[in-house]
Amino acid sequence: MQKHQPGLLSLSLRCGLMLLVLTPCADAAQAQSSEEYPGPWREITQDVREFLALRRVYACNEAVGRQSSRNSDEYLLYCTRDEKHWTSWHVQPAARKLWGPDKLIEGIPLPSAYDR
Repeated sequence: MQKHQPGLLSLSLRCGLMLLVLTPCADAAQAQSSEEYPGPWREITQDVREFLALRRVYACNEAVGRQSSRNSDEYLLYCTRDEKHWTSWHVQPAARKLWGPDKLIEGIPLPSAYDR
């Protein structure tokens, strides 16, 4: 008895279907991020700076932040040491939570003053 192996066409169809399913998810995540952190960009507060120093985050010589629309104590930060290499961070100073570094979020560009 011969085993059935999926042909190239069948594999291509499956890959195509996966792309169709995943693409809207990426778009939804991008829209969700820009809704959760609607802007505008602002200088980060002294509380946030002190929290970053306490956690020994040195990648934020220059930093801008956007406050979360869902949690007033959560901020999305874009940080750089040299205005060339940027990272993103999520910070909740009162809860003492920090996530990062990560890449910049698609759909949330750098402020125009820093635009590459």
